[in-house]
Amino acid sequence: MLVVLFIVMAITILSLGFLSRSDVELACGRNMVLRTQIDYLAESGLEHARGLILNPQDVESEYWTGAAAQQLVAGGTEYYDVEVVRDDSDPTDHCNYTIDCNAYWLDAGERIGRSEVTAQLRLDPCVALWTGEDTTLWTGVTIYGDAYCDGDLTLIKNPTEPPEAKRVYGDVFADDLNGIIEGRWKPIADLSLAWPRVTVADFTSKYLTRPISDATLSDQTFGPYDPMRVVCYRDGDLVLAGNVQITAMLVVNGDLTVQASGNNLTAAKNLPALLVTGDLIVATGGSLNVQGLAVVGGVGGVGCDTRINAGASGVSVLGGLFVQGALVETTADSSGNGRAGTLYGGPTWQPSGGQINGALQFDGQNDTVQDMTAGTYLNGLSGITVAVWVRSDVTNQDRDILFTRTPTGADQELGLRYDRNGAAGGGVQGIKASIQTTSGFTQIESSSYVQTPSWQHLALTWENDPNDSHLKLYINGAPNVLWYPGGPVFGTVTGVQKLMVGCGTKNQYWDGLLDDFRIYNRSLSAGEISTVSAGGSVSGMICRWRLDESGSGVVVTAAPAKTAVNVWSETGDVQKWGQAAGAFFRSIERK
Repeated sequence: MLVVLFIVMAITILSLGFLSRSDVELACGRNMVLRTQIDYLAESGLEHARGLILNPQDVESEYWTGAAAQQLVAGGTEYYDVEVVRDDSDPTDHCNYTIDCNAYWLDAGERIGRSEVTAQLRLDPCVALWTGEDTTLWTGVTIYGDAYCDGDLTLIKNPTEPPEAKRVYGDVFADDLNGIIEGRWKPIADLSLAWPRVTVADFTSKYLTRPISDATLSDQTFGPYDPMRVVCYRDGDLVLAGNVQITAMLVVNGDLTVQASGNNLTAAKNLPALLVTGDLIVATGGSLNVQGLAVVGGVGGVGCDTRINAGASGVSVLGGLFVQGALVETTADSSGNGRAGTLYGGPTWQPSGGQINGALQFDGQNDTVQDMTAGTYLNGLSGITVAVWVRSDVTNQDRDILFTRTPTGADQELGLRYDRNGAAGGGVQGIKASIQTTSGFTQIESSSYVQTPSWQHLALTWENDPNDSHLKLYINGAPNVLWYPGGPVFGTVTGVQKLMVGCGTKNQYWDGLLDDFRIYNRSLSAGEISTVSAGGSVSGMICRWRLDESGSGVVVTAAPAKTAVNVWSETGDVQKWGQAAGAFFRSIERK
């Protein structure tokens, strides 16, 4: 009898303890059910926080910091408090959150039967950079977050960088990956994130819009506005010429060119920072700082690239950079004609290694500089000069210097290359050149043993002269005595599809340095070529790549709280979009 009484007393004491202590104790059958209920409530609080951290569009602050006295069922006695803190200890990682949830019953104003949990939440995957075409990330690019490439992604690593240095500190979703990353390479299909449907029509019609009438802005400030959600709209190309501050959404229905420094774009709540329907171009000396989502191309954009000049001061995006085309590095055209060259394959800048200031190092594998628009200014010329300083790392080989169409293996269109064995003249270790005009094409072959590992200035000239319409080659300012002079061609230049420097008709990429590449719209004299080789100026220049830049820096850091925006479907339904495609609990600790 005493044993039974003791058991009853023990159960009573434990049950009272459950109601009086701050954590939930198990006492008997009913308390087991209550414990399960309150634990479920605490876990529901975690899911509540997870949803609002992933999609914070409906909260007033940048991200949800929590709330008190939340209920799953209104009018009940079960409550939970949530506190959310983002872990900002690592300035390159804005995807980690700590969530504290305290669930309890409220009885006459007293909290009883509590269940407390602490969880570590990570937003993942979280895409910092999105490109819609094959993309090469050069040594100046750093991505903190995941990267998506609808094609092949190539990552260039400078041999002088430390082993731990990488281009992407996250996962890569791409058709193919060439390079080392911090995370893992995954198929594109593994990413459940859609392109953000950001359109000019939606954002200019649904928000207060302030038109920008000037084509160039400098030393101007737009915003902050009250209310914050304002769209600054330019219908046409726009130039940011330095010290432009915009705290709103900037929409450019055309190309956006960034010149000089001090240009800052800061997104308003639930809006992107930038929409450009054309190309985003950061020119020599230009710098751009973006806080929020930057969209280049928009819905249906084709060939809309982000083009960063190798002499730019830098680009920083705290948020996300989503490009319909590719992210590319360019070299400036100092002729004033805007014919920048685009770098492919990752050639390396040598700022002090050129014949005239700096130069560009080509690896002999896949490095090129190209201008896809060259046909528009080379075809139709009745005279032309191409001049360049070269220094080869190899000799007695076929190595291409330039060509002007997709390689065919034939020396027909405008081109210049090292030629191991001359097919027509029988020379060895020579230089071969070609040109096509409206009357046909011709080839020339230099004298033998002119290939050298030393610096060498080459100039190729032609003009439609009834008395002398031959293609000529100058080496170090002197006309070369050709072993095979070819025949004259007349009319105007034709057959040019594009301009490729560092690659040619044989697909034998240049292995060495190139410097001070120039094109003139006439045939220069020997004296003028000597002036050009010394870095001087003569008339008729239509393109000049000095190749003196030191390389540009681009840093994109994922910041999902800054890129959460509202977009609209084709039928006009509002939708929540964010760069984070998911979130998971790294750990859950019950107190």
